Amino acid sequence: MMHHSPAFIKNKSDRYLKGQGSMKRLKRTAAGLLLAGVMCVQALPMTAWAVDMTNSEAVVATDTTPTIVETTTSTATDVRCDIDQTDYFTFKEKDSGVYEVTGTTEAFHQLGNVNITFAENIKSIGKKAFKGTNLKSVEFENDEMYINPEAFCDCAKLTKVSFDKIVAVGDMAFQNCERLTAVNLTNKKLRVIGDGIFAGCDAIEDVVFGVNDYNYHSDSTSSDGFGSGIFTPTGTPYKLTFQMNLSTNNCFTIPTNSFNDGRVKEVCFDGIGKVAVENSAFRNNVQLKSFDFSNVIYIGVAAFLGCSNLQEINLSNKSMQVIGDSAFAGCGNANNIQLSLNDNLQIGKNPFYSASATSNNKPYNLTIYANNENTYEIPESFNLGNKLLTNYEVIGNGELYYGERSFSNCKNLKTAKFGNALGFSDGSFSFCKNLEAANLISAHFFGNDAFSFCGKLSSLKLGVYDESQWNEGAFDFSMTEIVDANGDAISGTMELYMNNEKNVFPLGGTHNISGGGIPTFAEMSFRNMSNLTSVKTYGNGKLELYSVSDNTGFVTRNQFFNCKNLKSFDFSNVTYIGEESFYNCESLTEAKISNSDVPIAEGAFDLCKNLTLYGYTGSTVEAYATANNIPFVALDGGTTTTSTTGQGSSTTTTTVTTQGNSGTILLGDITLDGRVDISDAVLLNKATAGSVMLNEQAKDNAECYADGNIDANDSTALLQFLVHTIASLPVRE
Repeated sequence: MMHHSPAFIKNKSDRYLKGQGSMKRLKRTAAGLLLAGVMCVQALPMTAWAVDMTNSEAVVATDTTPTIVETTTSTATDVRCDIDQTDYFTFKEKDSGVYEVTGTTEAFHQLGNVNITFAENIKSIGKKAFKGTNLKSVEFENDEMYINPEAFCDCAKLTKVSFDKIVAVGDMAFQNCERLTAVNLTNKKLRVIGDGIFAGCDAIEDVVFGVNDYNYHSDSTSSDGFGSGIFTPTGTPYKLTFQMNLSTNNCFTIPTNSFNDGRVKEVCFDGIGKVAVENSAFRNNVQLKSFDFSNVIYIGVAAFLGCSNLQEINLSNKSMQVIGDSAFAGCGNANNIQLSLNDNLQIGKNPFYSASATSNNKPYNLTIYANNENTYEIPESFNLGNKLLTNYEVIGNGELYYGERSFSNCKNLKTAKFGNALGFSDGSFSFCKNLEAANLISAHFFGNDAFSFCGKLSSLKLGVYDESQWNEGAFDFSMTEIVDANGDAISGTMELYMNNEKNVFPLGGTHNISGGGIPTFAEMSFRNMSNLTSVKTYGNGKLELYSVSDNTGFVTRNQFFNCKNLKSFDFSNVTYIGEESFYNCESLTEAKISNSDVPIAEGAFDLCKNLTLYGYTGSTVEAYATANNIPFVALDGGTTTTSTTGQGSSTTTTTVTTQGNSGTILLGDITLDGRVDISDAVLLNKATAGSVMLNEQAKDNAECYADGNIDANDSTALLQFLVHTIASLPVRE
C-alpha cells in the first residue's frame, strides 16, 4: 500500500518546548537573581538578604512573608503568578523580560483551592512545575503560552484552563486532571500537542483543536504536530472538533493511534482544509457514530477498524487519494457507504469488511461514483467475504475493471448495478449466491469463475464484441436454484447483445481477427443452469456454439448441456451448433433456425424429447431432423414431414402441419400483396381486435414482434416500422 502521508514523530515536544519554537533568543543578562535557599514554610518572617548579582542564573527575591491559607477551607484563593512572587514560585528567565515558572514552593502546596493567573511576562510553564497541586482554574495573560511535559499533571481539582492562549503542550501536561470537562486549544499559532496530554481526564466531553500552518505536518525534521494517545479509554464520550485554518496547499494529518481511545463520539471539521487520517488513528472507537469525511483525502490502514457504531461512511470526496487495508473493517453499523473514484485513488484490501449480521451489524448499501477518466481497477479482495453487503450500485460512466475476488463470497449481495464495466477478473463475483440479476452488456472480458456459483441469478445480460474474451468456468453453477426463498419458481433469462462485426463469436472456441489483433475466445459454457428458461439474441453479430472434447474424445464443454428448464432459444444469430450443445434440454419444445446452411453436429439435440425443429425446405435443419427422427416444420410452406414419437423410437407416427401456404415470409405483409404499407397495419389492427381472421401465411407475416403471439405488440411494431421509428422487423423482446 502506498503511503503518502508522513507519520508523526513522537516524543519531540520536549525538544521543541525547550527551544520555544521561533521565539527570538537573546543572550542572557550578565546579572541575575540567585535563590540562595529553601523558603521556610512556617509562619515566621522572612529576612531580606543580599545576593551576588554577577554570577546568578535567574533569581527573584523579596522580603515579603508568604500568606498561608489553611487547607481546611473550601474557599478558592486567587493567586497572581508574577516574577516578584518568589514566596510561591521559582523562575527562570528564558529571554529578555520573558520567564518560565520552574516550580512551586511548599507554601503554595499548602493552599487549598487556587485560581491562578499567569502574568504577561510568564510565557512558559516548566516540566512538572505544578504537578499534584490544588489548582482549580488557570488563566494566562500571555497569548503564546508554552506548557512543558507534566506541567499540570495530577491536578485533581482543576476544572478550567484558558487553553486558547496555549501554543504548545508537552507530553502528559494535563494527565489525570480528572475534573476537566472541556478543552479548547484553538490558538492560531498552536504548534505542539504532545503524547497523552489528557490521559486520565475522564470527565472531558467537548474537545476543540485548532489546525494551522504550524501544526499541520510532522516530517522527519520537525517536532511540531499532534501526538498519540492524547486521551485514555475510560471516561465520558466526547465530541472532537478541528478548527481548520490551513493554507490551501497544506494537509492536516491526524497521526497514528492519536484517538484510538474508544471515547470519541463525533468528529467535525470547521472550515476548509485537506485532512489525512493515519493508520489506526481512530481504531476501535466504539463510541464513534459520526465523522465528517468531506475534506479527508487519505485514510490509513485500519484507521477506523472496529468503529462498530459508525452510522455512515461518505467518501464521496473527489480528491480522495488513499484508502488503506481494512480501513473500515468491522464498522458493522454503517448501512450506507459512498465512495468516489478518481484516477489517483489507491484502495487497499477489504476496506469495508464486515462479519456476518448480528444485533450490532446491519446490512448495508455500497454506492460508487465513477468519476475516473481512465479505466479504474477495483482492487483485488476489495470486498472479499463481506457478509453484510446487500445492494451495490455504480453511478457514472467511468470505465471499471473488477480485480480478482473483488466481491467474491458476498453471500447476501442481492442487487448489483456494475456500471460501465469492461471486465471481470478471476472470481470477482463468485459465490454471490443471492445475486438476482447481472447486466454485463459493457463487459469484454470474463476471467475464470468470474460469476460462478451465483445460484439465484434470474437475469443475465451479456455483450458480445470482436475482442471479447470469456474464460472457462466464468458462469459455472450459476442459475442453478429453481425456487426462491418463498418456494416460488425462478424463471431465468439470458440475453446476448451481438455487437461483433468482424468476427463470428465462437462460444466455446477461439477466432483471430483478420489481419491480427486481439483473439476472440469464449471458452466458457452454460451447462447445468437449472433455472435458465430462455435465451435471446439482439443485433446482427454471428454466434457459433462450439463443443470441446478432451484427448479421450469426451465432450467437456457443450454449451447449454443439461439446461432442463430451457424452453426457448433464439437461433436467429446462430451459424453453427456443436456436439451436445443442447443435450438433455428436455423442456425445449421448438427450435426455429431460419438460416438454411447452419451446420448441426451429431447429438446436438440429444434427449430433447419433445423437440420440433423449424427451418426451410432443403436446409441443414431439415436434414438433421430427418436423420435424427425429429419433427420438422417448413418455414417456407414446403412439404409436411412426419416423425415417430421420441428421437430414435419406433412408436406412434404423428403428422406435423406446415406454417405457411404461399412461400417466403415477408414480415408486415398482412394483405399478402407483396409490399408493406398502411393497409397492412389496418388489417392487422382488425385481426388483433378479432373482427377478421387471418390465414396461415398472413399469420406468419404478422409476427412483427417476435414473441409467438399475434396481438397489439405486433401492431405497434408494424406502425413503428412504417413511420421509420425502427429500421427492421421483427422487434424482439
